[in-house]
Amino acid sequence: MTLEFDLHLQEPKELFVFNADTYDPFDEYALGEAGLDHLVSRVIGFWFRPPQVRARIFLPAAKIQPDTETKLRRAMQSFCDDLLVENKRERVEFVINNILFLVLALIVLAGIVWGQSILNETDWIGDSFLRSTFSYGLDVLAWVALWTPISAFLLDWFPLFRRFQAYRTLKNMDLYVHPENANM
Repeated sequence: MTLEFDLHLQEPKELFVFNADTYDPFDEYALGEAGLDHLVSRVIGFWFRPPQVRARIFLPAAKIQPDTETKLRRAMQSFCDDLLVENKRERVEFVINNILFLVLALIVLAGIVWGQSILNETDWIGDSFLRSTFSYGLDVLAWVALWTPISAFLLDWFPLFRRFQAYRTLKNMDLYVHPENANM
């Protein structure tokens, strides 16, 4: 499957940077955001295998030089390379943080298990209802301590993976430049 996008820009740099000065909310082709942001938001919704992307960039004829298409392709690849490096840094930080959270949660869990064994073996809290209440509170504390790292490794990694997939897809997309008047 190939997703095709037509991006109508006033300048080549609008592929990467939104320009509020040239944005016309009454123009049906105006994006209202940088072209790359537009593409990422549409490609990121795919799960494990994003489709191929073909983008046709429409620019005013006066803004097109003989090397505009080549420059835009190189700029897109370079920009996506930078985004991929940032995404990798975020993924590494995510793993390190959540391993640290898991280690801390396991330490808390060990303390809770020890605390519950003390509660069950000693009679310093004579009332069984109060002892059960404290034990239940420790169970809840264990659940809370384990929630963040378990949730992260089960679910929270996926947005970072989806961004990685989107950036990699956009880095390798087919990109073509056309004069705006050829489309109208």
